[in-house]
Amino acid sequence: MIRRRTLPLVLATVFALPLHAQWVAAGPAKVVSLTGTLTVKRSREATRPLRLQDAVASGDELITGPNSEAVIQASDGSTVRVFPDSRVIFNERSADIQEFLHLFLGSIKVHIERISGRPNPHKMTTPTAVIAVRGTTFSVFVNETDATLVAVDEGEVAVANVASPLEEVILRNGQRTWVQRGQPPIAAQRFRGRSERADLIPGLAREAAAGGAMRPVQGTRMAGTDMMGPASSRSMGGAMPRSGPMH
Repeated sequence: MIRRRTLPLVLATVFALPLHAQWVAAGPAKVVSLTGTLTVKRSREATRPLRLQDAVASGDELITGPNSEAVIQASDGSTVRVFPDSRVIFNERSADIQEFLHLFLGSIKVHIERISGRPNPHKMTTPTAVIAVRGTTFSVFVNETDATLVAVDEGEVAVANVASPLEEVILRNGQRTWVQRGQPPIAAQRFRGRSERADLIPGLAREAAAGGAMRPVQGTRMAGTDMMGPASSRSMGGAMPRSGPMH
């Protein structure tokens, strides 16, 4: 039993804990929605299926099958919607793990929950981009050439090439950018509607045909007014790449 005179000190210690420590105390991430198949690959373990309400641990490599979709909820309430044929590494952020996500291939939509009304900054990476999340809702798509498309519905996101993290583009509500290997992000472009999947934003093909700044990226199929997602998948190897400095 805690003595009454020591209780204020204990409470002060708890509230002084870093946010990441409080998140861990809230419980593990878990699968809160699932359609089709979701498999997980963990270190020294064979790939196995995940089911609704199964826990997701830091470092888990998550793979969705064709026509499959899953939602992962982190311990701070943030969610990651993983679309079909996608591969992503999930992490609970901690003192030694800065990347919340690493998307190798496919599409995700991320909602970052605020903590007691305050900003809840996160960071994620792809093979070509480093993304500092200062806002709440955004989508990311990686195609077979490792080109990355980032689109923001709400809030603010800073995007840079992993090779030149200081050359960043700031995206706000209704803006998107491409990052290709060896090139800085293109200037922020406007889009209409919601970016439920960054690779299916209406109007991208029409802008490309008109010679706009949003050009089709090599290896990405275009159909009608939508940009289609990857046609096949690759192995992620189960390892996080080394990341550059946070921007």
